[in-house]
Amino acid sequence: MTDTASLSRHQPRKPHPQKRQKRQKRPQLTHFLCLPLVNTKSLPQLDTSLAAFKTAHLEPGIGSQSPNGQGDTSRLGLPSRAFRPLGTLHLTLGVMSLTNKERLDQALAFFQSLDLAEIINEVEQVTAQTQQKVALHQSSPLTISLESLHALPQGKSATILHASPVDPTDRLLPFCVKLRDKFIEAGFIKSEPDRRPRGQTPRFVQDSPQASELTTIPSDASLHQPKPRPLLLHATIVNTVYVHGRQDRSKDANGNNSSHRLTFDARNLISQYRNYYPDDNRTIPHRSPAGSSADTKSEPCARSSPIPDKDITSKDRGDSAPSLPPSQGFPFIWAKEIPLDTICICEMGAKKLHPGVHDRDGLNERLGEEYTVIAERSLNPKLTTPPLSTTTPT
Repeated sequence: MTDTASLSRHQPRKPHPQKRQKRQKRPQLTHFLCLPLVNTKSLPQLDTSLAAFKTAHLEPGIGSQSPNGQGDTSRLGLPSRAFRPLGTLHLTLGVMSLTNKERLDQALAFFQSLDLAEIINEVEQVTAQTQQKVALHQSSPLTISLESLHALPQGKSATILHASPVDPTDRLLPFCVKLRDKFIEAGFIKSEPDRRPRGQTPRFVQDSPQASELTTIPSDASLHQPKPRPLLLHATIVNTVYVHGRQDRSKDANGNNSSHRLTFDARNLISQYRNYYPDDNRTIPHRSPAGSSADTKSEPCARSSPIPDKDITSKDRGDSAPSLPPSQGFPFIWAKEIPLDTICICEMGAKKLHPGVHDRDGLNERLGEEYTVIAERSLNPKLTTPPLSTTTPT
């Protein structure tokens, strides 16, 4: 009896059937659909702005002293690995689980079969009707700027900082939603349901009545399917998931370091970048942070620019940053007039680029890392910005 009890104590417990089932249902993500952001037009701009940002917020920025002798709360002091390499910048439309050759070939065939020109034309026609604009010609390329700075999941305890794509023609978001929905309907991109309670204020700018009118009209077969989660178009600049072996700076109930992902308070920095320039020419930056994130409630939302409502702090939650005088201004521009020439299917996991190795134009050191492109299509066959010489611009 004693031996049996001893054996039962030392034998590993079998996982609960429900937990085991949940693990089995989680698909392995292998590829993603994206719009590259790095080309010959944007490369010099992004190289300069991202390098300056990284230099300003690298360790040991924590506790650094400003000219007035007080701690500069707008400096992050993050490890180098948290800053995403220039070559990885892109806009993700959706992720896919293509775990075998047959499934991958099916997705590639579907991708090549899409009439991208027709999708853009539909978007232009609907946009012109809803906004009372003159319909653009197909020869007009999608051109954006990357602006401002936002945090996820919230400014107080951020793990991600990202810039927003701003499209003056309002075509980018509905085009991406239509394209993503086609991949969802074909079963290649898994639809994540919108779990917001009914009547809740939209979390994203693009999740508005105007944006919803431009999305794909559901078929009869999909009327009973849950509504997909709003598409958050963003270019990730900082992500602490890439910081391995680090501990959270916060403490648990016992005063010990938490083993969760590294987080940081980005509220002052977010406010600074949303009101970075006092002049409409955007050439003169503010001398000091423009205000706390509490001041952003009255800021107008840029078109096609996703701004999570969690960045706007609430006094009820007790997480508001120190209040600074509100200041009118214009968002920081990371790069402007970026032509979106191509749409790609890429493999998950960016690859390290080594100087001198398959480096015909000497770009590897500047790009740092890149994703492997499996398939690529042009969005502007007649007006195309020269691509970079590397395997993939993102």
